[in-house]
Amino acid sequence: MLRGGLALKITVHRGTEQIGGCVTEIATDQTRIILDFGTELPDATGQTPPNTLLIDGVNFGKPACDAVLFSHYHADHTGLLDTILPGIPIIMGTVSKDILLALYRLVRKDSVSKVEEAIAVPALKPFTIGDLQITRIPVDHSAYDAAMFLVNNGEQKVLFTGDFRFHGFRGKASDTIVQKYVGGVDVLITEGTLLSRLNVPVLSEFDIQELIKAVVKKYKYVFALCSSTNVDRLGIFHNNTPPKRYFVCDRYQKEIFDIIADASPSDYYKFRKALTYGSNLDLRLKQKGFVMLVRKGSMLKEFMRQYENDNQAVLIYSMWNGYLDGRDQELSRLVKPFQESGRFEMLHTSGHAPLDDILKLISWTNPKTIIPVHTEAGEVLAKGNMRENVVLLDDGESFLV
Repeated sequence: MLRGGLALKITVHRGTEQIGGCVTEIATDQTRIILDFGTELPDATGQTPPNTLLIDGVNFGKPACDAVLFSHYHADHTGLLDTILPGIPIIMGTVSKDILLALYRLVRKDSVSKVEEAIAVPALKPFTIGDLQITRIPVDHSAYDAAMFLVNNGEQKVLFTGDFRFHGFRGKASDTIVQKYVGGVDVLITEGTLLSRLNVPVLSEFDIQELIKAVVKKYKYVFALCSSTNVDRLGIFHNNTPPKRYFVCDRYQKEIFDIIADASPSDYYKFRKALTYGSNLDLRLKQKGFVMLVRKGSMLKEFMRQYENDNQAVLIYSMWNGYLDGRDQELSRLVKPFQESGRFEMLHTSGHAPLDDILKLISWTNPKTIIPVHTEAGEVLAKGNMRENVVLLDDGESFLV
């Protein structure tokens, strides 16, 4: 089914009624690109649904796609990367590629070569695919190097947001960047993750920093359970570790820190205190205290068990709370002793934009058409002042610009 009028065809293959696993296509008569190609999020039992999305010319049949572009490295955006047909260019940010390579070497060794093939492109420098000019627009998100994509065919402009927010450390620059490098657009394809959680307050990273700082001061031994690639949150833990205490991680996490330190001009992301754990540190850690980054797949979870009954130890859980509702049994078992003792703090904020931030982006870009994706509640946008501009597609449906 087609809607609309002129030269650009937008097809949302998946993501009009779900969060994660979204796949969007933009095509002209000459060029066809895919924006993000990820796995679906785990269900309530913790299982990732098997992929049933077959797109002719992309991961099925003969190659007939000019490129697949990735907004950032999270699995719900990149997880199907290894299913892309040979010969189709894969494009992502420079740091995104480095981080994805480090992650795949750890957990998806069979797919490393596919990531190595990816073309890394910098932000804010337009490049051309067929008759489309594309620019990566840097954006604040819980993934470092995340970007929106501005797609221009010479007549129409489409802004695809990927995942974004304005309440992180880099959010304040968003207005200036969008005004300077994007301006008005014909179509805004926007994520709407939080549209189904309108009554849930969204803290800023600055708020989270103050809360974490207070807990770190209170306890001598701090375990931080946090995504290994949520760089802003990791920066909070690192930069608020007291001077005489250790900041400890495993070898993989240190590799991520080194990637970010090399890429970022900001001293905030240099992670100079980070030590790779070895048993030779055990006595000094006990004596002086520490902030230690742990996760369910890390060797450090064994070290963590030694402190489960220590009243000076606390676990800060800084991830989506949905993982603890039965979706991830291993993670639940890891945190349970600290939950039961009361030495457990859940300090987290979303990597996604609340409604007010989406409305800000709409005001900055003044789109003629708004297409919600990555959401369970796209109809929320259709109820606002822009309701006449909002197009609610079904999966597989196309819109002609």
